Amino acid sequence: MLAHWSSANGCWCTHDHWAYWFDYQTRALRKVFRIPPRSNSWQGRIKDWMARSWLKRTLRPGPGIQALVELPARDVLVIYDRIYWFSPELHGSCAEVLSSDVEPPMAAPLRGGIAVHPTSQCVYFGEYLNGHERDIRVCRVDARARKVQACWSFARSEIKHIHAIHYDRFRNRLWICTGDQDHESSFYYTDDEFASVHRFAGGDQSWRAIALLFDETGMEWGMDAGKDAPADAINLIYRYDFAEARRTVLATIGNPAYAACEFTDGTAMIQTTFEPGRLQDTREEAALWFRGHDRQWRQCLGLPYAPKPRAGVSRYGSILLPQGMSPAGLILLTPVNSRRWYYTMLAMNVGEGEDSPNYRIIDVA
Repeated sequence: MLAHWSSANGCWCTHDHWAYWFDYQTRALRKVFRIPPRSNSWQGRIKDWMARSWLKRTLRPGPGIQALVELPARDVLVIYDRIYWFSPELHGSCAEVLSSDVEPPMAAPLRGGIAVHPTSQCVYFGEYLNGHERDIRVCRVDARARKVQACWSFARSEIKHIHAIHYDRFRNRLWICTGDQDHESSFYYTDDEFASVHRFAGGDQSWRAIALLFDETGMEWGMDAGKDAPADAINLIYRYDFAEARRTVLATIGNPAYAACEFTDGTAMIQTTFEPGRLQDTREEAALWFRGHDRQWRQCLGLPYAPKPRAGVSRYGSILLPQGMSPAGLILLTPVNSRRWYYTMLAMNVGEGEDSPNYRIIDVA
C-alpha cells in the first residue's frame, strides 16, 4: 500500500487499483473508489477481474497507482495509464476517465511531481521521459471542466525531463524542477499558471532537484545528483533566502533526495534514495532526514538496501512519502527494496529528541 496525498486529518492511499482514505484520528482505513477496467467489454471486465484477484496480486504483484492528488473541493485526480477523476458528489465507487486529444499522449510524471493550484483548482504535471529526443510538455488538467491540455513546452535542448512541479503557497507561484545534466538542471517558475515561464537559476547539479519545501522567507531542497552524476557530486540540502538572494548549505545527505513532506507544526522530512551503480561514495541505504523546530536536518531512519524485483517497480532503494501536509509527529511511508517492510505501508511517529522513531504497521494486503 502506498500513501499519496496527506492533509492534517487524513491521507489518500492506494493498493492495486483501489484508493483508500486513512483517518489519522481513528487510525481507520476506508476503501473509497477504484479506477475502472481498461475496457468495459465482457472480455475486458474478465481480464480486469483476474488482474485484481488475490492470486494474481500475491504471485505477480504490480506497482499499483503511482500518482494521486486531492483537489481543494475534495475531488481526487489519479494519473496512471490514463487520467482519472473521482468526485464524492458525482461518482459512486468508480472514478471517471478524462479523455484527452493531446498528441502524442502525455508521458506520466515522476512520483510526487504533481501540483494543484488552489485558485483555479487545476492540476499541473510535467513529462518524465528518458532516452528521447523530443520536447517536454507540461499538462494542465481541469477536472470539473473535463479538460486535459498541454499548456507549456520546453525544448529538448533546454531540458531532458521535468522532475516535479510544486505550488508555493507563500508566493502563489508554481515552481518547475528539471534535469538531468548540468545545463538541463534548473528551477523555473510561473506566476500566471503557464501564461509565461521564467528561469530562476540552474546550470549545475546543485540545482538538480525533485522536492522543494517553502516558507515565508525562502525555500529548501535536497540535491538529486544520481548515479549518472560525477563522483564528487555528493548530495546536499540547500536553503535559498529570497530577501538576501543568498543560498547556503544546510546538511550533507549523500544520496539523492527524491521526496519531501511538511508537517503542520512547521517541521519537515526529506527522503533519500539509494541508486545501485552510483559513482558517489555513499551509504547503501534509503534514509529519512528530519528538520525540527531548530531548523537543523538530522537523519532519523536508515533502511539498508536489499533488491526485491517487482514488475513495474524501480530497483532503487527508496522510502515513498505522501505529498501535502502531514500532522505533526506522524507520517505514512512505504519502503521499497529494503531489508524490512518491503512495500508495506507504515505509520511512523517522529519527533525531536527521540533516539529511534516508533512504528505502527498499516496494510491491507
